[in-house]
Amino acid sequence: MLDRKNAPSQSPFQPIKIKQVESERLENGVPIHLLQSGNQSLLKLEFVFRAGTWFENKPGLSYLSSKMLTEGTFSRTSKNIADNIAGFGAFVEVHQGAEHVNLTFYLLEKHLSNLLPIIADMIFDSTYPERELENLKTITSQTAKLNREKNQFIASVEFRKNIFGEGHPYGRQYWEDDIQSISQSDVYSFAAEYFYTSNLEIFVSGQFDKSSVFKSVNNYFGKKNDKASSKSFQLFSINKSERSSVIIEKKEAMQSSLRLGCLSINRSHDDFVSLQVANEILGGFFGSRLMKNIREDKGFTYGIHSSLHSMVNGSYFVISTDVKKESTFQTLEEISKELKILRSVEVDLEELEIVKSYMLGRFMNAINTPFALMDKFKILHYNKLDYSYYAEYVNAVQNVSSKTIVETSCKYLDFNGFSQIVVGGLENC
Repeated sequence: MLDRKNAPSQSPFQPIKIKQVESERLENGVPIHLLQSGNQSLLKLEFVFRAGTWFENKPGLSYLSSKMLTEGTFSRTSKNIADNIAGFGAFVEVHQGAEHVNLTFYLLEKHLSNLLPIIADMIFDSTYPERELENLKTITSQTAKLNREKNQFIASVEFRKNIFGEGHPYGRQYWEDDIQSISQSDVYSFAAEYFYTSNLEIFVSGQFDKSSVFKSVNNYFGKKNDKASSKSFQLFSINKSERSSVIIEKKEAMQSSLRLGCLSINRSHDDFVSLQVANEILGGFFGSRLMKNIREDKGFTYGIHSSLHSMVNGSYFVISTDVKKESTFQTLEEISKELKILRSVEVDLEELEIVKSYMLGRFMNAINTPFALMDKFKILHYNKLDYSYYAEYVNAVQNVSSKTIVETSCKYLDFNGFSQIVVGGLENC
């Protein structure tokens, strides 16, 4: 019988060799990245365009244009597309982000030849029908209106706007009027400018026959040539003003949403891994210092979390929580106190080892499926890194010292330099 009074035995972390992606090009030069792994003939097929928020000239245009890819072509209605995809046991997702638009399909390899003509039709022959566009605009506007009432959402929007600037793609947010101002011709123009083969990358992961899949994909996406070249990222200035605070009071609110943080360093920086470790200690997992203090000891919140976000063209650090309104400013004081300790007192070795083990265990868990392995590759690919980065990451986590944590925290985690956003109730403040 399992003795639950004693913890299971531990063994040293043993890094494994990560299965690597093979990158090739279709006949017309479109990059295709293939990862063969797993035990089931299940594919994740991703079509990625540089067409995110970064490239739109109207807020919300990238979002609407990408979502309309499933809404009808010259030969298929939206219902026909949905029925055919479902009929072959497949599933489609459209994700629009700051940099990219992803059209992702999950399917069985045996149905690939049946689905590729539908996928090609959606990408190259979408008609962006006005009726479906108006329905999508209505739904998106209603969602935006509801989001205005959510303290957490507003706090996050204000925080990104505060650190990057309202005109920066990372600081931009669309609202109801923005969505309603977008016309069918706007969507047509955006799609014509960004949804074409020269601006496309394809990612295939799962268990499949490489030569067969490559040939099939090439037949539909490797024969078409576009005159336009792949889009490059336009430069945007980042708001580098001094620390600022924003308070948005909602008298009826029972809680306050807090966002604190600053611009930060990206993955290629020498200090990035040590800053990740410092973040985990502070608020990166359930056993972090902020959770122990503000959730367990003080009872101000159900949860508080700190995170380090490294994107393609910028990075930031943020502390996020929702607290009882009467505890708003006391929570800020406790966060300040924890940061001062992190910046001045070396971490106890036992605590540091727990955090290291947690981070390495999470890393191993994040490479245990073919789809997860492809996600890890995309991080490298978009940040112009190679696979040695992950070996170096493991080594850096294992060898970071308590002294380094203090030094790194002093460099990058200064409470007095944070932007602070408070949205909600401010009773007794």
